[in-house]
Amino acid sequence: MAGRPSKPVQLLKLEGKSHRTKKELEHREKMEKSLYTGTKFKESPAVKSDPVAHKEFLRLKKLYKHIEYVDGLDEQIINRYCMLVSQENALQERIKEIEQLISELDDPKEKLEYYKTVSNTTTKLNQTRDMLLKLEDRLFLNPTARVKAIPKTPQEDEESSPMAKFLKKRERNA
Repeated sequence: MAGRPSKPVQLLKLEGKSHRTKKELEHREKMEKSLYTGTKFKESPAVKSDPVAHKEFLRLKKLYKHIEYVDGLDEQIINRYCMLVSQENALQERIKEIEQLISELDDPKEKLEYYKTVSNTTTKLNQTRDMLLKLEDRLFLNPTARVKAIPKTPQEDEESSPMAKFLKKRERNA
């Protein structure tokens, strides 16, 4: 079982308290800033041409306006998400249309075929969403995955064990 994802330093500062030391917070903030490219994400032509996806893109752009760590690296995931919203909307409309058709049909075999179509389409859409989500997390294509990739504590200089120090000192004296 995985733990809770790390919160960005900005959020920890807003909350006002943290169990992290100042050194840890400074390290995390530095590492978070190193992941930020400073470029803006853009709408893909496919999203722009789809009214539902375009509306969702504009909504997200407005929401992400003040979030520092969402940038050009997130362009693909944001556009993909917008297209999925549009696909989901289209699927829901298609299901309503098919349900209307089913209610008008008398033949049970025809009804069954329409139910199978709806079921198969919904299953494929859910499988696609699951695959995309897994890939986005693995490839650090979303802000949360990138923040989770930051080590929680700064790397300490490794101190030699007393035995290693003794052997090194003995080596020099020999």
